[in-house]
Amino acid sequence: MWAANDLSLVPHVLRIQFVSADGVNRSMAPSAQVGKTWSNAQTYSMAVICLLLGVAAGYLLHAPAEANAGSVAPSVSPNAVPGNPAAAMPSAADMKRMADKQVAPLLEQLQKNPKDADLLAKIGHSYMAGQQFESARQYFEESVSVKPKPEVLNELAFVYVKLGDLDKGISRLQQALTIDPKNTNVLFNLGYYEWKGKADPEAALAAWQSLLKVDPNHPKRAEIQQMMAQAQKHLSIAPGTKTEKPAE
Repeated sequence: MWAANDLSLVPHVLRIQFVSADGVNRSMAPSAQVGKTWSNAQTYSMAVICLLLGVAAGYLLHAPAEANAGSVAPSVSPNAVPGNPAAAMPSAADMKRMADKQVAPLLEQLQKNPKDADLLAKIGHSYMAGQQFESARQYFEESVSVKPKPEVLNELAFVYVKLGDLDKGISRLQQALTIDPKNTNVLFNLGYYEWKGKADPEAALAAWQSLLKVDPNHPKRAEIQQMMAQAQKHLSIAPGTKTEKPAE
């Protein structure tokens, strides 16, 4: 059984893109205008900082999240070198500055049409990639208030989990299923949050069974069946029981 504070899923179904001012999807890249007097270490550090926002989404979406969603990355070291990549991690303030810069042109567009649900969602994507989860929550909420879409609600659920509100995250997934009850991405994440977050094997099994009924050949079928088998062993344990001991 998994306790709520053991929750480690970052939904594999999220797709975060970065949109430039001209509306073209782009990845962050280090500036080509770095002064010639910079040392190799300085150049490397700057490249890492610029690229981190671009890869943050990939890391968040394909690797386990930290158990403590409120943890802060270490500050950037001015003496960072390639042999010590950990020292080149940007601080929370650095991530915020990069996210703010990324969304600046989108916010200008939003002034012309403040009820553009897709644009609001794009801003939410950028803030989520920059790990600015409260800002991401705000824009995702505005987006779904204009036009609720399952994929945006799915991402909003992830943001709520990162903010420590698992119940709200599950609620948003359930809302998404009222729109599209066969959405396998939402069903996968609902089952995961119910299982590893709420420690409710029955609710988790219901979500995953629905998923496999919709898509028997789901690419994550083996993983889902493995989790279902483990959840089945815990059906006799009251939901919410915190234990890391495997079921007999």
